[in-house]
Formats: sequence, C-alpha cells, structure tokens
Amino acid sequence: MNIAIFFPLVAFTVGAMTAFQPLVNSRLNAHVNSPIWVSFISFVIGTILLLVLGLVATGKFMELETSGLKWWMLASGFLGASYVTAALIVVPYLGVATLAALSTCGVLVMAAFLDHFGILANSPNPITWQKGLGLTLLCIGAIITLKYK
Repeated sequence: MNIAIFFPLVAFTVGAMTAFQPLVNSRLNAHVNSPIWVSFISFVIGTILLLVLGLVATGKFMELETSGLKWWMLASGFLGASYVTAALIVVPYLGVATLAALSTCGVLVMAAFLDHFGILANSPNPITWQKGLGLTLLCIGAIITLKYK
C-alpha cells in the first residue's frame, strides 16, 4: 500500500479509536466509582499488553540507555494519565464529541507552537497563514461544538 495513503489512514483510524476510550472508561467507572482507579486499570492493562508485544516483537525485555536521559523524557506517562483521568471527569458533563473537539483543538494549537519554535524537534516548522487559518477554523468548530453540545 502507498505510504501517502497508509499513514494518514492509520492516523485517522487511531484517532477514531480514541473516541471509544472515554466512553469505555465511563462505563468501567460505574463499577469502580473512581476516575483515578479506572485510569489505573486502563494503564495496567495497556502496560501488560505492551510488555507482551515488546517481548514477542524483540524476544527480550527493553534496554534503557540512561546516559543523556533527562527526567522530562519520562513525562509521557504523566501526560497520558492526566488525559485519561481528565477525560473520565469531563465526558459526563460535555460528552465525548465536545471532549474530542476541545482536546483536539488544544493538541493542534500546542503542536503548532512546538513546531513553530522547533521545541523538542530537530528543526522548526513555522506556522504559515494557511496553517493558522486551519487552526482557527478548527478552534471555531470546537467552540461551536461546546456551545451546541
């Protein structure tokens, strides 16, 4: 398959699958009654899956090169746990579509900022007027989604 089609299709598909996570977690929350413990369960299951996949794919446990490792390089777990827990708290009030619209707007605005200045990247990718217009339209869409939820 052509990568010009395959990679965008994969990106769209994982984005679409992400819409299920807060809904599934909300249902689990009815049995656990704690967004923090639901997030914990989610991450434990994900950790077990990744451990098995990693062992199958490489045949060994990971190797971690600590030379040059900075503390903030391990922040991804904190960021993921924050999103999953916040989504659990927000979805009952806003719905999954509004959560998705607002969080996608936040992701894209921050991503454009990080790209523009080349933060944590090899080189900057400046915000063009076209990209700025696209971001503006997406954020207007998120605001409309919030207003008419």
